[in-house]
Amino acid sequence: MSENLNHEDVNVRTSELTFDRGIPKAVRSHGRIIDPDLLEPGDLLLVCKKQPVWISRKIQQYQEEMFSPEHSCWHHAIVSGGGVEICEAMSTGVRACEYWNYMNGSYELKVRRLKSATAAQRNRLAYYAATMVKTRYGFLNILGIRDALLGGGNWRRTIFRSQGIICSQLYFEACMRIGFLLVSIPQDRVCPAHLSASAQMEDIPVRWISVSDLFARR
Repeated sequence: MSENLNHEDVNVRTSELTFDRGIPKAVRSHGRIIDPDLLEPGDLLLVCKKQPVWISRKIQQYQEEMFSPEHSCWHHAIVSGGGVEICEAMSTGVRACEYWNYMNGSYELKVRRLKSATAAQRNRLAYYAATMVKTRYGFLNILGIRDALLGGGNWRRTIFRSQGIICSQLYFEACMRIGFLLVSIPQDRVCPAHLSASAQMEDIPVRWISVSDLFARR
C-alpha cells in the first residue's frame, strides 16, 4: 500500500502479489497465516499479543474499566489494505507494510468489517489510512484515553492532546472520512475496545491457511 495508489483499485489478488520483504523465518516456522484472500481493503484487524509488553497490558487494564473482556483484550488496531497489506500507527509513526509480524503465532487476531459500507467506500477507507503514512504517533492521546476510561467515560478533550495519531484513531478517522461515525466521542479518545464493540461493524470469521498453500496459489 502506498500513498500514491488509486483508492478505487486497492484490492490485489493473492496470486498477483509479490512480497516486498519476503516471508520472515518465524512465520514460515509457524506455518499458518490468515488467508490473504479473506482480507479486503478497509477491514480492521484487532490484535492481542499472547505475552503483551508493558504498554499493551496497560491499555488492556484501562479498557477493562468500561469494557467486557471480549473487547478490552485488544490493544492494537490495524487497517487492512487487502491481502497481506496493512497500515498501522506504531510508536515510530504510521507505516504501510505487510502483515507478517502478526503471523508468527504470538498474537490473537480479530477481523471486523463495516456492515453498511460498499466495496468502493471500504477501498477509500484503506486509501485514506494510507495517506497518513509517516504521521507521528500520538503518545499524549494514550494519556487522554487513560483518564477518560478511569474517569468513568468522561470523553471531553483534556490537556493530553497530540497532533500525532494512535492506532485506533487511524481507523476511526478513515471511517469518518467515508461517512461512518463509529462512536460519538473525540477521535483522539477512541481505543481498540471501541472498535471491537462497535455495532456498525461485524466480525469476519478468521480463515487460516498454511504458508505452503499460499505459495501454491502464486
